[in-house]
Amino acid sequence: MNFLRPRAPRAAGIALAVLSVAVALPARAEPSAADRQTARTLLIEGRKKRDAGDVAAARADFHAAHALVRAPTTGLDLARADEALGHLLEARETAYEVVHLPLGKDEPPAFTQARAAAAALVEQLDARIPSLVLRVEGASLDQIEARVDGQPIPRAALPYPRKLNPGRHEVVVAAPGFQTERREVTLKEAERAPVEVRIALVPGRGPAAGAGAPGQPPPESAPAEARAPVPLWAWAAGGVGLAALAGSVAFAVDHAAARDRVEQDCPGSVCDRRAYDLESMEALRARWNRSLGLSVTLGAIGVAGVGAALGGILLRPRAGDERAAASLVPLVTPTARGVVWQGAF
Repeated sequence: MNFLRPRAPRAAGIALAVLSVAVALPARAEPSAADRQTARTLLIEGRKKRDAGDVAAARADFHAAHALVRAPTTGLDLARADEALGHLLEARETAYEVVHLPLGKDEPPAFTQARAAAAALVEQLDARIPSLVLRVEGASLDQIEARVDGQPIPRAALPYPRKLNPGRHEVVVAAPGFQTERREVTLKEAERAPVEVRIALVPGRGPAAGAGAPGQPPPESAPAEARAPVPLWAWAAGGVGLAALAGSVAFAVDHAAARDRVEQDCPGSVCDRRAYDLESMEALRARWNRSLGLSVTLGAIGVAGVGAALGGILLRPRAGDERAAASLVPLVTPTARGVVWQGAF
């Protein structure tokens, strides 16, 4: 019949592809005679159950037979049983395996026919397997955690269709700080179903740091509270305090040197008169007392100056606060030194 002729080149191409792939693959270990006999029995019993309408029981026999021998015939029957049960993905996987099984020596015609039938089945199933296209709004892609029937979907694969068997499926979408959303989807054969899910923030919580709605800039941080400028006297007090502390350290070093010299040359506060006369002993004693007194005095002044500067910096009023006029002011008089807290209350 003429209407079959256009399919002949196509069938020949499928057969040629099957043979070329099968020859290129390495042969697996041959099953034992006992395995082949058991697989043959399982195959016959499975076909009886399938013809009687018990496809699920037939599939179990086909699966056991194929596990024993990995033959094209057992694989084809297993793929067709999965197809009848609606397991199109599993059926395609097994049929694809049959096409790529290694070609055995003196392979019987039944195996060759099974390979060709499996190749045609793969092509048919590719057109029948439905897919789900998930579109998630409300969170950025790097935050989304999506699962279909409990199986996680890699984030990189989220924008692409996901092949699934026909029937009902559960989609779960979550993200840190967002409410978890669930969808029930029923897919038909050959359907490409878009599933749109919008997730919302958990009430009372904001998005994770650096996150925001897609296309929206991240929220701006609150501006720092303006404060009055640092008063000039605080800088001056700090400078004087630091200089005094430096002088205190220098005189402390000089005092330590004088003390070491006294301990070395004048043990027990008695100097050797051959090395020291009265004038040199007085000079050494004056150096001892002077360096000690200046170190202590300058240290106290330095601490007071630095403390006053820190008070002026840390306790300065906020800008625009009329009541916050209190501050620390250094006080230096002929009879007293220190700081005074002044302000309006």
